[in-house]
Amino acid sequence: MVLGRSPSGLRVAALLLALLVPEAAGAFDLKVWPLFRVATNEARGELRWSALGPLVEYTRTPEWSDLRIRPLLWLHREYGERHDVRVEVLFPLLSLRLEERYRSLRFLLLSQHTQRADDGDDTSAFTLFPFVFYRHDAEHGTRGGVLPFYLDLDDFLGYERVQAVMFPAFLRLTEPRVERSYYLFPFVSTVGGADGSGVRVWPFYGDTTIAGRERSGYLLWPFYVHSERFDARYGWESRRVFFPVLSSLDGEHRTSRGWGMLGYTRTVDDIAGYEATGAPWPVVFRDRALGDETWRTWRLAPFYGYSDRDGIRSRFIAWPFFRSTEQDTDDFHFRRHDAILVLWRRQWQWNEATGQRASLLTVFPVVRSAEEDGHPAGQVPAIVDSIIPTNRGVLAMWAPLWGLVRWDTGPAGDLDWSVLWGLASRERGRWRGPVDVTTGDTVDGR
Repeated sequence: MVLGRSPSGLRVAALLLALLVPEAAGAFDLKVWPLFRVATNEARGELRWSALGPLVEYTRTPEWSDLRIRPLLWLHREYGERHDVRVEVLFPLLSLRLEERYRSLRFLLLSQHTQRADDGDDTSAFTLFPFVFYRHDAEHGTRGGVLPFYLDLDDFLGYERVQAVMFPAFLRLTEPRVERSYYLFPFVSTVGGADGSGVRVWPFYGDTTIAGRERSGYLLWPFYVHSERFDARYGWESRRVFFPVLSSLDGEHRTSRGWGMLGYTRTVDDIAGYEATGAPWPVVFRDRALGDETWRTWRLAPFYGYSDRDGIRSRFIAWPFFRSTEQDTDDFHFRRHDAILVLWRRQWQWNEATGQRASLLTVFPVVRSAEEDGHPAGQVPAIVDSIIPTNRGVLAMWAPLWGLVRWDTGPAGDLDWSVLWGLASRERGRWRGPVDVTTGDTVDGR
């Protein structure tokens, strides 16, 4: 019997109800608002109970169990082969994951995880960002450090190795065949390694060469800066800055000029196939495909802007007061309108090939209303969930606390709704008052 794993008090209540209502031994739903609610469906092996409205909620099925003490604790457990456990405390303050080969803990800027490989070797890491770092694996052994005193890490911040001693006194960044060493970062640095050479004393003088990739330098930065860099797409390109008069980029496939730095800019890109101008950039900007007479992007920030590129059309008026985006790619279509960034949002998308449809409406802090394939859900008010309406933790742990009116789609496709955390509700096409007993097939165990 599914109640065998439920708390003893609930077992007693269930047995008493079974004596009073014979049908309850198979499936029943007892509601006493606002104290508690308990529902079980033994045929499906499901149990659900809650107390004090949205504050305490427990659900168990043969596959998983879920305990929520809002907003303090969320404990989710998977049964079967995986047997995973997820714990959230005051989401997103603390998060814990326990899986067969993976363990992780996150608390504010502190994170720790352990990964076990098939051969039994553990890869572990501990971080109290941005101060304490610890890494251990079979290939590199143990590395780490405590900033600013000492640091030695592999595969960190995009570099093969990062080393620091009394930062900013010394910092070394290792790339494939190149080492960059900084002394009193960023003022004095050297470049070495198999492919690198150079020295820089910022802002007075700098010269760097990386074989096959870069030749760059400066004199009294930023008044004169030069570089020649190789790009896999564009080949070698030469850049010059004579601040504040002129900046230039010259290559076989791309050229750019900026007079008065950003006063007037013009770029021609043969590979991307566009011409762009700005005067001054980025306040006034426009671009068009090479050979076209019509500008596909035109912007006068922050008053008005329009863009139509690669199947995506966007527009803003008095940014951030109104903005719209439209996308049409093969069978996929997307529309979004928003005002004051995320205070009002209306978006919808559909796929003609699969028939899938979804829509979303949010008004801060009034409402969040979503619909997916004809199944609506939402609530009033929506204090945080109107700003981040798809965040799993917010929807599970916080939104029910202020959801005076909530609606969702039941298992049979009916629209269910609830007022004042269950004072009055409609479930599976049936009215439910503050005190209610349901038995038989109408119990869904949700």
